[in-house]
Amino acid sequence: MSFHSSSTQAPAWLWNGDEPSVTSVFQPIVDLLHGKVIGHEVLSRGPGQWREATALFHQARMDGFTWELERACWTSALRCISTLPAEQRSAPFFFNVSPDVLSDPRFGDGSTVALLARYGLTPRHLVLEITEKAAFEDHALIQRLTRQCAAEGFGLALDDFGAGHSGLVTLVHSAPQFIKLDQALVRDIHRYSYQQHLVKSLVNFAASVDAVLIAEGVETWDELAVLLRLGIRHVQGYLIARPAPTPVLPTTEFETARHKAMRALDFREREDDETVGSMIIRRLCVDESLPIDELHGLFREAPQLDHVVLLHGEQPKALVTRQRLLERDEHPLVVEDRMAITTLARVAMKRGPETLYEPVVVVDAQGRFLGTVTMRQLIHRATELLERRVSR
Repeated sequence: MSFHSSSTQAPAWLWNGDEPSVTSVFQPIVDLLHGKVIGHEVLSRGPGQWREATALFHQARMDGFTWELERACWTSALRCISTLPAEQRSAPFFFNVSPDVLSDPRFGDGSTVALLARYGLTPRHLVLEITEKAAFEDHALIQRLTRQCAAEGFGLALDDFGAGHSGLVTLVHSAPQFIKLDQALVRDIHRYSYQQHLVKSLVNFAASVDAVLIAEGVETWDELAVLLRLGIRHVQGYLIARPAPTPVLPTTEFETARHKAMRALDFREREDDETVGSMIIRRLCVDESLPIDELHGLFREAPQLDHVVLLHGEQPKALVTRQRLLERDEHPLVVEDRMAITTLARVAMKRGPETLYEPVVVVDAQGRFLGTVTMRQLIHRATELLERRVSR
């Protein structure tokens, strides 16, 4: 089915003759190390009651017009992109593609590439975001389709990673260049150590397969600071910029704050960063005035909770562990985030037997609490670094 014949059969809320009824907005994806925009996600807005994408696509699925909606979204976006200055067109544009559209024979029959060519574009201008929320049941099919798209020149991204049950399987079979963390993994990550551990492991995985990991839905500086410390380098979300009818750059205010965050982190581009800052997990912390019974209640309510840091303002004052629940360690080992990991390992192992396996409290240059590092983390990482040096 050609583009024109499909559009003429669609309802007016999708197409008005050959004119798409949907509009496009763009949201930048930023490299935090340099402050540069590496691409823009293209989002669609429908008319009237279908303005939000979820309502728009739901209605299209219900009425059997998913393909026609996809073509309307693409046509609207490509028209906008074709009018942009050359320097803005050079960055890739991320397009969401559902599995049912990607597997539709019409997607690979040449009409998609022809549609791009109509607006002076090629597949190399686009990254196809395959959403994890809709599963591919046929693993051989996704492998064949993604290889075909890559051969044509499209970039590939796995969207909403962590949101559904099929993410790891889809990841294995599609081998994407970009992995986009679902907002659920990003939201309030500074409050939850479990999320931080998971994201840290994904950072290491992405680096090992040479994929770009992008955190979606970043809305607060607390979230961004923790993501940076975990090794996330590319982000997208309201904190950076809201979706706009034409591609935008981050504001001057964002740039100023980004520079400040980077300086505080002492971010290193090398993957073999040897500072404690690269290992920090933000743990539960409470004011030092919290009554002892409420403190004990925190441990009862959260069986996975290993320790709590007591703060005076932003500065750590004591440590309480599950193993020594009745005692407050008023003098825990506190180090700056710039200390070398191997140095800290030697310092930590010199502690007495009562506190030898307690976590290490990490602060910034101003003494503000950043998080903690467990001895298990420390020994594991120090061993890796020493083995790496021996093998060189």
